[in-house]
Formats: sequence, C-alpha cells, structure tokens
Amino acid sequence: MTAALQVSTRSAVSRPGWFECDTRGQALLIGAALFLFLILIQTLLAMAIEMLTLNGINVWIKPTKFEFSVAIQFLTVAWFLQLLPLEQRASQLATTLCRTMVAVGILEITYIVLQASKGEASHFNSSTPLSLALYALMGIGAITMLSISGWLGVMILRHGDTGNPFVYIAGLSLIAGSLLGSLTGIFISVHQSHWVGGLHTDAGGLPLFGWSRSGGDLRVAHFFGMHIMQAVPIAMWLASFVVPPHRQKATGMALLCVAILIAAATFVQALTGHPFLGLD
Repeated sequence: MTAALQVSTRSAVSRPGWFECDTRGQALLIGAALFLFLILIQTLLAMAIEMLTLNGINVWIKPTKFEFSVAIQFLTVAWFLQLLPLEQRASQLATTLCRTMVAVGILEITYIVLQASKGEASHFNSSTPLSLALYALMGIGAITMLSISGWLGVMILRHGDTGNPFVYIAGLSLIAGSLLGSLTGIFISVHQSHWVGGLHTDAGGLPLFGWSRSGGDLRVAHFFGMHIMQAVPIAMWLASFVVPPHRQKATGMALLCVAILIAAATFVQALTGHPFLGLD
C-alpha cells in the first residue's frame, strides 16, 4: 500500500521535461521557432531603421508581434507533445500535424513581413482581389494552427496520463485556448476591425500590446483566450510546487475557469466600446 501511495504521489506532482526533443515533429517545431527568433532580431533592427508607419505605428511592429507569437505557439506544441506516449507523439499523424503547423505559420509570417516591407496592411486588406484572397488564406492558416493545438489537447486527454493533474489541465487548456482563440479571431474578421468605437488608430495604444485606450479592442479577448494554452499550464506548473497533490486538479480547474472568465469579460468589455485600460 505504501509503494502504491508513493507511485500515486509521484504521478500527481510529476511535470514534463523542458523540450526533450525525441521525435521529428518536435525537432521541426523547435527548429522553426528558433528560425523565427532569428528573423525577429532582424525585424527589430528594421524597426529601428525604418520610419514608415501604418495605422499610426511603425510598420514592423505587427511582424514583430506575430513572429514572437507564432514562435511561442510552436514551442508550446513541442512542449506538450511530451505529454503523449512516445508511440503517439512519434506517429505519422502527429508528425503531419507538426509539419502542417510549421508550413502554415511560416507562410503567414512571410506574407506579413512582405506587406510590412511595402508599407501595406496584411489584415483587413481588401484593396485588390489578390490582397483579399491572401487575407482570407491567412485566416484559414490561423484557424488551422489553433485547430492543431486543440487536436493535440484531445490526443492528450485520450492517450496521456490524465491521472496526472498537469497532463489533464494541459489537455483542457489546449482545447479551451484553441476554441476561444478561433472564435474571437473569426469574430474580429467578420467585424472587419478589432476596434469598437474610439479612435481607429494604433497610435497611443497600450504599451507593448498596442491595444486601444480610447475604445473597445477585440484583440484583448483574442489574446487572453488564445494564450490560455500557455498561461494556465504554466500557472498550474508553478502551483504544483506549493499545492498538495490531492488538490492540484481542483486548483487547475479553478485556474482554467478564471482564465475563461477573463477572456469572456474582456470580450464583453470590448463590445461595449470600453478600453481594457483607458487613457489617463
């Protein structure tokens, strides 16, 4: 009985290793993330040199955000693949999903960088039929990447050690982040703008994020919803150092519920035309 209790305790507090790259899919994702970080350095240099603006801000700010965001998404999937048995994460299905995510992500970044270099918008650009078609393809690509993340969550819940609270919460977080990120992204696309009231410019936006401070901004809910995939598992990982094993699953569920409520609250806030943080 003592041995069984020890095994149960170890399972409850066990945590994934940091990027133990033992499959082709994981290697590809990590390599692609590192490539984007290298591109990010060059983009930051371009930002320091280029004075051209779009929507009131430097044209290279958007590529910078997307390069960082997509790289983090690649690393997130590579990390959580470790929660699957080797047979599953090394399967042809998992490898294909990883290849698809990398291909779609790199193509999206390429288009955003290309448009920035021309001083033109990549999102909501309907100036020509080609621009409209490429914007639509970008949207499909974004949904594809989020759907792959959600599918990984399903695989984790089906094949992972869900008796381990971290594994269980990570799977749910991937699904929740994928759904909320997709729904808010689709809504922004249908709305044809992320602004709701206020000044339709990114100038004077919230530092670092660029969110509007004069009116509602749907990007806030998109950010909080999508990044549930990272925030909740990381918070769960940190909580596991201080929360007793038998309370970790409940703690994780509470964290997930709070994160979902924050995403929902910021969505409603934006729809009413109120900024996340207003002007002083």
